[in-house]
Amino acid sequence: MPYLSDTQRNLLAPAGQPHPRNGATVPTSQQAPFVNAACWGWALNGEYVNADDPYAATTIYTSDNGAFVFNAERVPTGLNAAFFEITDMVFPQTVQYHATLAANFANALGGNVAAQDACRFALMKLTAEVNGHTVLPDDGSAVYTMVMKSPSWYGWCHWGIGIQGAGGGDTTYQQKVNGSILNPNTLQYNCGVMWDEGQPLTTTIRIDGLLQTQVDMLNRVV
Repeated sequence: MPYLSDTQRNLLAPAGQPHPRNGATVPTSQQAPFVNAACWGWALNGEYVNADDPYAATTIYTSDNGAFVFNAERVPTGLNAAFFEITDMVFPQTVQYHATLAANFANALGGNVAAQDACRFALMKLTAEVNGHTVLPDDGSAVYTMVMKSPSWYGWCHWGIGIQGAGGGDTTYQQKVNGSILNPNTLQYNCGVMWDEGQPLTTTIRIDGLLQTQVDMLNRVV
């Protein structure tokens, strides 16, 4: 996986300087097609991705073609066997996350918080892996993280990337929201917090570097 140099990391998380909530704008990130990328498109792909892509966050978490079977209220009632049959075959490294979901899903539906947490982390790790990231163990390097804010154990609201300054410096967040031609939303770096602070759940996983598309975008901070 591509890594940033110490100099690049310190540009994104300046040591000894303020890390404001909204950070600073990555140059050229207001241009199409990137400006139209969703927050998950940035965190998972580093670029614009269609919401109906087979492994978009929107598909995995909320589509009938994704990980869950839903009732009429769009609350999960089970795991989607068709999704996992294909995913287990194409991405064998994610079988462990499928196993965790299967082992904990019934208890999660029953309200067991530990089981809900296990499902929440497993599905996020699976989503990261199928989008090209390498997920590290929970005690792995904290230099690069992927962060998700959510209202429930089976949903999401906002995604971003955390990058730690060189030498164990502060972690800041590189994040964006959906954009449009009339209301462009740029990629912001050096954010002191993950947005959607009102969401009750924060899921943070450690990843081994970034995607090349993410590095290319962040290289525009000079």
